[in-house]
Amino acid sequence: MGFGMVSLIDGFFRRALTSAGLRPGSAAVDADTTIHFWAHPSLLQAQAQPSSAAPRPVVVLIHGFGPDPTWQWAAQAGPLSRHFDLLVPALLFFGASATRAPARSDAFQAAALAALLAGGGHVPGLGGRTVHLVGANYGGLVAYHLARELEQRGVRVGKVALCDADACWGAEDDRALAGRSGAADVVDLLAPGDTAAVRRRWMMTDERLPPLQTHPQVLPPRPLSETLRGQQGGEGGASQRDHCQRRLRADSSTSGGVHHLG
Repeated sequence: MGFGMVSLIDGFFRRALTSAGLRPGSAAVDADTTIHFWAHPSLLQAQAQPSSAAPRPVVVLIHGFGPDPTWQWAAQAGPLSRHFDLLVPALLFFGASATRAPARSDAFQAAALAALLAGGGHVPGLGGRTVHLVGANYGGLVAYHLARELEQRGVRVGKVALCDADACWGAEDDRALAGRSGAADVVDLLAPGDTAAVRRRWMMTDERLPPLQTHPQVLPPRPLSETLRGQQGGEGGASQRDHCQRRLRADSSTSGGVHHLG
């Protein structure tokens, strides 16, 4: 088995979080749902005895659409870890987090994270500490719901930062985005089914790349296929992607727009 470009980059990003002092973990928050996360060691163990020193603030970083949260927060983990105790979860169906439950909404994502943070002793070092939330694009919507979920569970919530999270996004915006990308449907942009669709999304989300119409083959095929496998969840990922697409279309028809915010 050889090493591909995407797996090499993934290892680099994981190394960035490890260098920031974070450690990987996972928790079964209920019978159907498992959340994978990265956390500062102080959050993974309960305090043995009260300390006179005030604990550092806790910041939860919630990623947007992508293969794994390490890709989104690798650059920020180091600088932020000098001042905060970080927890970086993988949303359901991103990275290693998964559920057998049928729900797929941003509110359901928030409920799963609330169960991780406030229930079952999964993060024992969090007890009594104030939690600040940072959410990027889709993660911003999750952070919005999570703040309410945590307060209802008795967790003190400090600041909530929503980055590039447009809560007013609607169906017309979906159609406009699909038109700019050349996709038949915005869901095909969010849950790509082939390497051409992965290339389309990459070109839409990185301003440093040449325009798609000018250099349609600027990205080599192997990293694209590796990214596709990672986003589909490996074995059985195609059926998972199809199920996700059906749920996205159902949510779009009922809410007036797909909450991708990317």
